[in-house]
Amino acid sequence: MTKESDNISQLPDHITDQILSCLSIKDAVKTSILSTKWRYKWSSLPELVFDDQCTSVGGVPSLQPSLDANLVKTIDTVLLLHTGPIQKFQLSHTGFSATSDIDRWILHLSRVSVKAIVLHIRKGQKYRIPISLFNCQELNFLKLCNCVVKIPSTFEGLKNLQILHFKSVELSPDMLEALISRCPLLKKLVLVNLKGIWRVNIKARNLKSLRLRGAIPDVTLGDVDCLQWVMINAYDDFANRHGPSDATMSNLHKFFRNLPRTPGLKLEKYSLKYLAVGNVPQTLPNALVHLTCLITSIDFNSVEEILTVICLIKRSPQLREVRFKARAGEQPALGTEANSWEDHQSSCCQQVRVASLIDISGGQPELRFIKFLLSHLPGLQKMRIKPKYRTGNDKLFRELLRFPRSSAQAELIFLDPANP
Repeated sequence: MTKESDNISQLPDHITDQILSCLSIKDAVKTSILSTKWRYKWSSLPELVFDDQCTSVGGVPSLQPSLDANLVKTIDTVLLLHTGPIQKFQLSHTGFSATSDIDRWILHLSRVSVKAIVLHIRKGQKYRIPISLFNCQELNFLKLCNCVVKIPSTFEGLKNLQILHFKSVELSPDMLEALISRCPLLKKLVLVNLKGIWRVNIKARNLKSLRLRGAIPDVTLGDVDCLQWVMINAYDDFANRHGPSDATMSNLHKFFRNLPRTPGLKLEKYSLKYLAVGNVPQTLPNALVHLTCLITSIDFNSVEEILTVICLIKRSPQLREVRFKARAGEQPALGTEANSWEDHQSSCCQQVRVASLIDISGGQPELRFIKFLLSHLPGLQKMRIKPKYRTGNDKLFRELLRFPRSSAQAELIFLDPANP
């Protein structure tokens, strides 16, 4: 190749870096044959991602030994030849089993000031995190999946960690609380399926986002003045099996007993069903004085879920926006029991300005709830309706437009189901 025709070697460094960043590790290494300039260009990649694109044997069981061996060899080679800083190290190959080789890689990463580590062990036994991980003091992002964590007694904290994500991780409640409290810059905390942890005390001065998914523990919030969002995502089987030990209480009462301070609350999947288990109270012991936005998935056939939502709204004096996403339920549509909503009309909903309802199919329980909101939101300015289906909505629109409104300024806005 002549110098005049070797245009690829003349590309500016920032362009070649951008090209390499779009390739898998496997393909990035192959660029070394393009020219002399490109021979070791891949070795300074700041993000090292070892996923399914690193190997070509797929999930063939007979090739599993060679898959593990090939991936270990690939990672060893990349780390040996790598130059410059490592911003991110990710191991998430679906066919890779946990091995002691990972210990060696984490030890290496602890010596090169890595900024982000993602370990997603999808096959075999849980991986036991080595002590060397807690020496990665430059870490600002840590995601562990299917791992076992034991914090060393000498651990003083990860001073730069801002995002912590644990999924199917085994550790004691005391260790989890110690880890959280010793990360002074922690802003986002995600806890998914932490079995065996039923109570957690969170002390994180800079925490802005808390997400709980799967098994929902009792949460006590300490020093969390910066908290903006709490997101709950309970699975259906968990919502069915877990109720309060005291028959006179509800999960709603239990959960919000220690969770009064957050501007945003998102209840995904079956979270509202979980909160509705037990004796749903008409009020909460502590007002949610900071809550301004409530987003929830809801089964409109469930009186308990609707009463739970009304209870939340009543005890949120600063609430300005509510969003409801219809969720298919197993219960048949109910009729006269819905009149129990009227028991709450005297003290309900005056502060809400915007209400949104998504995936509405036009069933009677949905229409009854929309009519209730329009009648009991005197400060309502906008109600957004997004049907579930693209066709057959004319009748739904006509019926909604006939509903009486307690707010003269309330505007009904119908959204296109095709738009996300």
